[in-house]
Amino acid sequence: MLISSMSVPSLAQANTTVPQVNTENQSTTVGNTLTNMETTLADKYVSYNEETKSFELSPSIGIVMPVDRVKLVESYVEETNKQLRLAENNVDEEAYAVTPSGDVSSVSNGSKVMLYKAGVTRVDYHWNYARIKLSRNAVRAIGTGMTVGGIWIPHAVVSKVCATLGVGISNVKHGIWFDYNYFSNILLTGYGWQ
Repeated sequence: MLISSMSVPSLAQANTTVPQVNTENQSTTVGNTLTNMETTLADKYVSYNEETKSFELSPSIGIVMPVDRVKLVESYVEETNKQLRLAENNVDEEAYAVTPSGDVSSVSNGSKVMLYKAGVTRVDYHWNYARIKLSRNAVRAIGTGMTVGGIWIPHAVVSKVCATLGVGISNVKHGIWFDYNYFSNILLTGYGWQ
């Protein structure tokens, strides 16, 4: 009898496939995962093009990074650009691109809502992860889960963020945010109140 164990990520994309990666020790170079140092280095070579609404990688990154790591950075940028194209056509949701320097550009045709006391529901795409923001109303109406910007967010993830912030879902007074690295399925590398 063959028994297998399958690990299911806590968060899955609704519209694209997630590459399999090894999420062992992040401080070493592992398969399809960039180390923190490599990410910081790549930040200097990634920019956002307003006209094409996509992230671009400067070819000069090849001077400071080995070819295999450059290819990995390119795959990250390509996957994020796929997400941006999906978000651009979604009129029901807001999506933004955030450059490594912190500049924010709208990529979606969704309604623009000013940040207010109860927060906003939107996705901010960085070249290598997504910051998901949920308004108080979205958190309270999460049900079994919801999709924001093509990313499936199960109830358990929202519940975990709220518990980490010290409140239950029904007691959220402001919006919440959390980071999701869809390349390594690492959740909650950052989280907080809006």
